[in-house]
Amino acid sequence: MTRQDATMAVGVAAVLALVVSAGQAGTPDAGAYVWAVALGALMLWRRRYPRGVLALTVLGMFAYYAAGYPAIGVAVPVAAALFSAAEAGHRRAAIAAGGVVLTVSATFRLLDGQDFRYVVLYEAIGHLALMAAAVALGELVRARRRIDALMSRQVAMAAERRIGEHRQALSRELHDSIGHTLTVAAIHTNVARQEAARDPAATRAALDQVAAAVSQALTDLRGAVRDLRTEPAPSVEHLEQFAESARLAGFTVRSHIEPVAEPAVSATAFRLVREAVTNAMRYSTGRTIDVEVRHSPDALLVRVADDGTPDRDTDPAGTGLAGLRDEVTALGGRLDAGPAREGWLVAASLPLRGHHD
Repeated sequence: MTRQDATMAVGVAAVLALVVSAGQAGTPDAGAYVWAVALGALMLWRRRYPRGVLALTVLGMFAYYAAGYPAIGVAVPVAAALFSAAEAGHRRAAIAAGGVVLTVSATFRLLDGQDFRYVVLYEAIGHLALMAAAVALGELVRARRRIDALMSRQVAMAAERRIGEHRQALSRELHDSIGHTLTVAAIHTNVARQEAARDPAATRAALDQVAAAVSQALTDLRGAVRDLRTEPAPSVEHLEQFAESARLAGFTVRSHIEPVAEPAVSATAFRLVREAVTNAMRYSTGRTIDVEVRHSPDALLVRVADDGTPDRDTDPAGTGLAGLRDEVTALGGRLDAGPAREGWLVAASLPLRGHHD
């Protein structure tokens, strides 16, 4: 539950209480206000159980009218639940619930003898417009959050690409400079060996050249190491920051991340989780992502799962995880990715050289 959920709960309860107090088609009593508060309180669980909240809201509205309380319309009581379901990616459930509400309401009113043109051609159109607006707003909010999250991901990937390009340039420079100086050192070492007995002066000159070349190589190496240390490799320690971007996109992220001492394994685990979480944000219809990075006796176990229903026509594994599969295999590990009982599951085992308690 977030502050936004609490604010929405209070807002829904307040709006419904205001509508109840208007006293349309009856005099309100304390029970009607209790229903208003109860329907508002359901919003506290709208993120965790969006479809459940939608169903309870619809049933609660029907029970409200069955109890004979004053009329409060049909769109207003369910608008927030429709919005929440659409925001959570359950557009079909929201549309179905709206259709059920409109159909049941119109049927009972027509059976009660109300005018067809007023019920269907006047009021139903207004209710339909309000419900459609709530669903559309939920879809827009969901799309905006995903766009923001994916834009952040693109920025991070661009930064990582620039770092990679810089490191490649640095490695080439390091190879050229140190390779040259060490070649010079090797040549003069051979000269010193050949002239050691015949020409001590030439030997000393050659050894001076060796010393100078080695000194230059060490200087170049220190500079390269200094540059590399200013750009730390990714590790599981950075995952919580990445998980926060998924939370900002509207997902609930439950994480259990244990530190990893081996840099190569830690970097691979980071990339696995990042790719899996990004795929969940992009494709999953769910709202919860579970991230687990923990030690077994001789391996690091990585697990990322969501609670959505995957689109069978889309493969969230994509090329990203396919590339990471090669990286995992190179470490002697195993990577599995595919549909699970709920949503998609990415699971990997990365061998560790040491043992962890």
